Amino acid sequence: MIFSFFLVFLAVFLTGIGQILLKIGSAHQGNRKNAFLAVYLNRPTLVAYGLLLLVTVISVIALKEIPLKVFYAIASLGFLVVVGLSRRVLKEKVTKKMVGGIVLIVFGIMVFNYF
Repeated sequence: MIFSFFLVFLAVFLTGIGQILLKIGSAHQGNRKNAFLAVYLNRPTLVAYGLLLLVTVISVIALKEIPLKVFYAIASLGFLVVVGLSRRVLKEKVTKKMVGGIVLIVFGIMVFNYF
């Protein structure tokens, strides 16, 4: 059971990394001839797709022992990971709206799990 919780938190962290890589990859322009494909077929984007595929496999393994309600409560904390990684890696500002959204998410998780 503890290993399954570890897998869920690993999946949340890898999802955050994948989201950051997708954002980095979407900024890739490439040459004008293949500009449309350059956004979808660059290294950061392909690595992100691979990570998200791995997250799917990890999630299926974790769901064998963890209730779905608990899994989604933990998985929704991925928003915190994405904001943290955006701040650290992409040097984005954390706005009041982001903080308010995070507070609402955490409050929603508490309400969902305890009522």
